[in-house]
Amino acid sequence: MNRKTITFHEIHEEYCDFIDACAKFSCFTRSEEIQREKVAECENYLEVIRAYKYQAINKGDSDWANEFFHMQCMINAMHSFLLMWINLKAGDYSKSWSNLVDSQEYVSVARRIHNYEGVHNLEHRLNSAETAIFPGWSVYNSPGFLETIGKCSVCNFPFYECDHIENKIYSGKLCQRVDREVIKTDHFALVKEPRDRRCIITKISDDNGNELDYFTWERTGKKTDPEDGMHVEGVMFSIPTLDFS
Repeated sequence: MNRKTITFHEIHEEYCDFIDACAKFSCFTRSEEIQREKVAECENYLEVIRAYKYQAINKGDSDWANEFFHMQCMINAMHSFLLMWINLKAGDYSKSWSNLVDSQEYVSVARRIHNYEGVHNLEHRLNSAETAIFPGWSVYNSPGFLETIGKCSVCNFPFYECDHIENKIYSGKLCQRVDREVIKTDHFALVKEPRDRRCIITKISDDNGNELDYFTWERTGKKTDPEDGMHVEGVMFSIPTLDFS
């Protein structure tokens, strides 16, 4: 049986062409139908890249595994960026914002492996989109809670039993604490630098007690007593499920 072999150079060229093709459709004016097609293409291509990565892991080659993990993160970043535009057009601004944060976090992890012009360009586009499209949040919600330590995403042992370091990359995987359980919620605070930027303010009251949508600044129809102080609603807790394994 003849087996077709492919070099890393060929894989990398195909990956670069794919990222460039996605980038062309990562803006507001592009067809939503084509953007959805690109989202599906990202999901299919991710399976291909993960397969290459797991081959490298099975061979014990951590350097090649990290190369493919970098590609995995960048494709996921493009996938989330495309979803941001789709949800923005649909008027689901909260989900669109979460897509943007997802994309920024994928780029942040990809940059730990390789930090080149293409990564900088995507990071700049994401930051520009945040500034131009979304309102600036001066504060975010930050929950305080007690939780179990969880398991290590790399070795699947209880985190206190393994030697892996949280947020460090090991052979194509980002070490995270998974399967954590919240034991007790202690408090919520408004902070300038939150642990999770998805925990945003979504509604706020004006000086007359009218509740406003923080994205659109439209009145929601609800009214509060101004003497009770400013009324604030927002995303209090978020459990992102990003693809880092």
